[in-house]
Amino acid sequence: MRELYYYPLCAFGRQIRLYLSEKSLECARITELPWERRSNFSDLQFLSDLPTLVELDKHVYEGWYAIIEYLEQSYRASTLFGSSNKERAETRSIITLFNQMFFAEVTYPIVFERVLKRYILHSSPDSTAVRRGSESLKRYFEYIAWLSEHRNWLAGTDFSFADIVAASHISCLDYLDVIKWENYPIAKDWYVRIKSRPSFREILQDRITNVSPPKHYMQLDF
Repeated sequence: MRELYYYPLCAFGRQIRLYLSEKSLECARITELPWERRSNFSDLQFLSDLPTLVELDKHVYEGWYAIIEYLEQSYRASTLFGSSNKERAETRSIITLFNQMFFAEVTYPIVFERVLKRYILHSSPDSTAVRRGSESLKRYFEYIAWLSEHRNWLAGTDFSFADIVAASHISCLDYLDVIKWENYPIAKDWYVRIKSRPSFREILQDRITNVSPPKHYMQLDF
């Protein structure tokens, strides 16, 4: 069986897990802590970059981009990138927005300060960095709302990897209870639709040591 090495509160690992579930590709999930490299895992991985996929033929694919490109090209029975060139371009545009800009401005500073920093640097979180990250949410959620009002899903008519990517980042923040959902009703409706998909059930079961999610994290309609 193929294996996926990931950290539960990593948005990129969540993307791969959701993608695999949506495509009905069986995979053993193996949790790795970024600050604790097990020797057999380090030997397996050249870049030490989570997530990492070990395919059925034992070939190793490191990082979300390499994994998704490989899987999308290898398992073409269904696509999560759109059926036309225009749809695929729009999907990739939204993916880039969230995996680069949203990650840098929102996901990384909040997750790093609230969780990872205590293990990597053994220090307390910087409340200013967390606040800046939280404040940056507004314009992205406004964009999600605009897309949701003009389309069925973020990239167009069909559910796509763009929705998976955005929801993966947002689910990490929701676990840390930093989103004031009452301020973003349209984005919330979109997120509830994704949260209700069967592929999301595993994500809602995630638990991080010493950090418990809010009660609404597991609720499909909150």
